[in-house]
Amino acid sequence: MTENPFGEDATTSAPEKRRYLVLLSASKDSLSMTQTIVENIRKEVDSRSNPLWIDSKGIGILVESDLVAAAIWSRAIGGLDHDRSEAVRDMLILEIGQDWMARKDAPATHWLATHVGSPRLVPRDQIRRR
Repeated sequence: MTENPFGEDATTSAPEKRRYLVLLSASKDSLSMTQTIVENIRKEVDSRSNPLWIDSKGIGILVESDLVAAAIWSRAIGGLDHDRSEAVRDMLILEIGQDWMARKDAPATHWLATHVGSPRLVPRDQIRRR
């Protein structure tokens, strides 16, 4: 094995951060549970995470972490009692890939451009002719 000239072992490099969108259903009945999950994500997964949007049906949170989706899930529901953790039915954690599209003035646009990069350009053969 060749020695790393920078003095660090190549196998001990920092884990790669992945980007996720956490979608969480919310209602009046589940408000305290939803707040607990959002706080857990901020404390246990990504301190810089904030809800991207909140409406009458749910919350969308952008998260950056080296954890896999299943680990994010378990940390998000950590601290909930058994009955409340079993009541979490409508939470979805999706990894964000390299391609995306949003309106230029959408709240997510700046975050995605900063953390993921520019969206891919439409190839000529996929452009609709008018």
